[in-house]
Amino acid sequence: MLAHILYQLSRIFGDGPLTSQDCQRIIDCCSSLSFSNQMRVWTRLICLQPILKAINQYVPTVPGRIIDLGSGYGVLSCLLASSRKQEILGIEVSLPRISIAQQITKGLPNLNFQHGDIANVSVEPSSTILLIDVLCLFPNETQQHILSTCANKLVDNGTLILKDNTTIPKWKFHYANLEERIKLFLGIYSTPTLKRPNYLSPDTWRNLVIKSNLKIRAEFFVNSLAPYPGIIYICQKS
Repeated sequence: MLAHILYQLSRIFGDGPLTSQDCQRIIDCCSSLSFSNQMRVWTRLICLQPILKAINQYVPTVPGRIIDLGSGYGVLSCLLASSRKQEILGIEVSLPRISIAQQITKGLPNLNFQHGDIANVSVEPSSTILLIDVLCLFPNETQQHILSTCANKLVDNGTLILKDNTTIPKWKFHYANLEERIKLFLGIYSTPTLKRPNYLSPDTWRNLVIKSNLKIRAEFFVNSLAPYPGIIYICQKS
């Protein structure tokens, strides 16, 4: 029943390949957590439909390494490691989140987590790098630095997927901005951040990507009923 509810909620966030069986797998994996931590995992799970769709469409399943920068509770990394044979590495600055991620992903030999600040971390050359809802926590110059570092670490024909919120439509922007400011005020990321999220306009995101020696292969808004103005960029090294 719970898996079906989470699956139906996930459809609010857009179309994608996540199934009720996937939801049940995550529910089973986090059953030993406190109820509050289970809720955190479930909340992240239901947001992943459009992200998984983009990954399935643009990231081939050939051998290689996928790095999930700012991997949080490890839900996305867990789903990828369960469905792909590629090596998955999640990098996260919050030790409590890494602890949760490690608990829910036991038994996946192709998945590991590393403690690190993505603004300074050094990563190995990789075929795919994911930046999912993390760049908004940094000022423009740090965003540029992170993207440039990622571009340098992509192998030839490698892919970077950037997903974050943007400034349109305005009603979604104002809601998402308020929600994120509350989260930042409460310090939920366990690391110093901006006082407010740095959501950029589509043109500004685009320019930031291009200045980082990346070319945009595809760009699309997240089509969902949820009050979040998501935008996704599929990038490759220029």
